[in-house]
Amino acid sequence: MNQKENILIVDDNEDIRKSLKLIFNKKGYKTDTAETAQKALKKADNKYFNISLIEFKLPDMEGTILLSKLKELYPKMTCFIITSYAFLQNVRMAARINADGYFIKPLIPENVLYRFEEILKEQRIEKELKESEEKYRALFENTGTATMIIEEDRTISMVNTQGEKLSGYSKDEIENKMKWTDFVIPDDMEKMKKYHIFRGKAGEKSPTECEFSFIDRKGNVKDIFLKIGMIPNTKKSIISLMDITKHKISEEKLKKTMDAAIDTMSKIVEAKDPYTAGHQRNVSQIATFIAREMKLPQDKIEGIKIASLIHDIGKISVPTELLNKSITLSDIEFSLIKDHSQIGYDILKSIDFSYPVAQIVLQHHERLDGSGYPNNLKGDEILLEAKIIGVADVVEAMSSHRPYRPALGIDAALEEISKNKAILYDSKVVDACLKIFKKKVNLKLNSIIA
Repeated sequence: MNQKENILIVDDNEDIRKSLKLIFNKKGYKTDTAETAQKALKKADNKYFNISLIEFKLPDMEGTILLSKLKELYPKMTCFIITSYAFLQNVRMAARINADGYFIKPLIPENVLYRFEEILKEQRIEKELKESEEKYRALFENTGTATMIIEEDRTISMVNTQGEKLSGYSKDEIENKMKWTDFVIPDDMEKMKKYHIFRGKAGEKSPTECEFSFIDRKGNVKDIFLKIGMIPNTKKSIISLMDITKHKISEEKLKKTMDAAIDTMSKIVEAKDPYTAGHQRNVSQIATFIAREMKLPQDKIEGIKIASLIHDIGKISVPTELLNKSITLSDIEFSLIKDHSQIGYDILKSIDFSYPVAQIVLQHHERLDGSGYPNNLKGDEILLEAKIIGVADVVEAMSSHRPYRPALGIDAALEEISKNKAILYDSKVVDACLKIFKKKVNLKLNSIIA
């Protein structure tokens, strides 16, 4: 267990305290006990407890009063009452004081343990979701570009600090109060009707970028370059706005903006799936080095670099609990994971990268013998760029820790691609990969690209 939660047992019966503490400690939980309410409160002053188990009748205070005091200290603490009698008034009392449940004596320790572990599991999931949301908000805030989340009815539900600066309005004034069309000047309204975020019809195909005139709080009109994308499995859109009023956007500026967008998409996937943090960057490093070793043209190398940085973008639609699951997935669960290639393609297909990025992302799990997914492509049906990323993906994944297994190591990864050369993996790609690791034999995976 990675996380040691704290449990508080309050009962004047020493046998109950000792037996429960022994059981919980064996399971790796940090268990404190107290025979009186005052001792329990003193311990709670110095430590947060995830769960408390409180006897209904204590020597110095009613257990219900103690529970109320603990809830005042820590509103999110889960509190149970122990009672010798399942009287209706006792049940009603427990509900009235916001108890999360009760146990009837004589206690069955296994039942208590099972109930507690279910609750602690829920608490962990809730904590992970909150942390994921905080990471997402941090990424959203730090894209470097004015960005907004648009609901189906055009309402702006989120705006970052750059969006505040661009518009002149605060978050409180914008979020859930203003529509994005409030910033479009009347003369541009007609031409903007072809965009789904104007019509509110998310299912219809429409352009993904344009220029329009934006009016801020002071009435200043600004020329804006707009990029639009759909958020998978929702009817929400995400828009990025770049002020191009004072200068012409050069090709290099566009490239940097695209690189920032690619980096943001990559980090969003990592925020959702912390166990593969850095995975896409490592795959990009390995794939780029393989492409250079194969002496591919610079445009192909650039396409491989971009596609590999976001090859797992489709995982944004996979439930977090599946990505973090520490046991073998069922066939249905694995099929949901496998959908990420198609979903990644669907997200990227309308963006003009000047390279077949969407197709590469779609095919990176295809294999020479047709055993890959999602379309069971064979041999030359698979893009060379996808074959390269496929090999880099396998090497990086096997060399890194996963929730369901420890890292297998680089030697095992290289053995996998060697024994399946010309079966699953392209021979030239495998040879190039083996060659670069032989050259860099004394370096760690993360530093293979110096």
